[in-house]
Amino acid sequence: MRQPGTTAAPAAVPEDRAGSRARGAAGHDSGSRPETVGDGGSVWSTLRNRLRRWSFWLVLLLLLCGVVALELLRGPAADRADLSPGNAAPNGAKAVAEVLRQQGVQVVATGSLQETHDQLQAADATLLVHDPDSYLAAEQLEPLKEQADHMVLLEPGFEALRALAPGVQAAGVVPAEGGNLPAGCRLPGPSRAGEITRGGFSYRGGSDMCFAFETPGGDAAPYVLSDDGATVVLGAGRVLSNEAIVQAGNAALALNTLAATDRLVWYRAGPQDMPVAETPVNPMSLLPGWVLPVSLWLMAVGIVAMFWRGRRLGPLVSEPLPVLVRSAETIEGRARLYRSAQAVNHAADNLRAATLTRLAAHLRLPTGASSADVVAAVARNSGRARADLERILRREAPGTEARLVALAQELQQLEKEVMHR
Repeated sequence: MRQPGTTAAPAAVPEDRAGSRARGAAGHDSGSRPETVGDGGSVWSTLRNRLRRWSFWLVLLLLLCGVVALELLRGPAADRADLSPGNAAPNGAKAVAEVLRQQGVQVVATGSLQETHDQLQAADATLLVHDPDSYLAAEQLEPLKEQADHMVLLEPGFEALRALAPGVQAAGVVPAEGGNLPAGCRLPGPSRAGEITRGGFSYRGGSDMCFAFETPGGDAAPYVLSDDGATVVLGAGRVLSNEAIVQAGNAALALNTLAATDRLVWYRAGPQDMPVAETPVNPMSLLPGWVLPVSLWLMAVGIVAMFWRGRRLGPLVSEPLPVLVRSAETIEGRARLYRSAQAVNHAADNLRAATLTRLAAHLRLPTGASSADVVAAVARNSGRARADLERILRREAPGTEARLVALAQELQQLEKEVMHR
């Protein structure tokens, strides 16, 4: 049984030696040129290929960095808050602030409650409070009434009304349908304005109401004076905007309302002014009662699962695997397996299959050619009898090791005859 393996071995040995020579040459090159990589290219060429592959993303990253740098160099963002004295957009109120300054009124914009208290230390100051998101509590607003000589609440909420405008109640929004609202009151400021455009919120109560209109619950107005006469509730905030200030008598109403004194403190509340609780809230008190026991139960189940699935099965054993196996060794190993199993006919089939493959390739037969086609082609090219070729290439079953060796020799001799014709 060793003879068949010996017969096929010479075809694999030159290939193994060629591989050894190639590995030796590669090792010599790598020793003389340390910058060479596995595919034969230099480190610099590999770096250029990678840069070329990622060029699109690198350019995109540079563009994003450039946009961020330009935004940082542009300086602080422009004021875009509604009815802010520094906002020049249509929704801002910069036009009113500038006209008041031209009329000799000092306009001071504040953005925090503490800054507002500091600015109100000076005498004869009008305070405009704009808290559109209702950040302030009544306790924070009440001290402002004692400091300001005159106060204007711009579209106030319930807390501001309760603290700074006694007797005034919210009455909803001003209907957009209809013409301008006439003053219809005895107050000098609204009387000089004559009429204003619609929009904003309405209120009722107080000592006087201007620009009133009928509602199902009674008359309501966007301009109301509190019971004590110290606070003006201005629900028509749109009359102060840059977009609507030039319409109807909006400008006259804004100037007569905000220029009551020589100094105007324009306070817009923000989230930084929200009251902070003296004692922090326990987050566990906000959860349902079943959360804690269920959490403890899940934690216990997780710990048990870790002990169950994480038990040790013993240390890992590392075993080095062969990197290179010579072709001759594989052939000899397969021959030993055939010999130990007494698989004589199976070995003969393998020898015949290899011979048929090589003969078909030499005779340029198509890939799907059958063994009968190969026998016919060999008969035409070798001059041998077809019956003899059928026996050698297709039909003979050796049965013994001696006959297998003889068949291997016949196959080898047939290949030589066909290859050298």
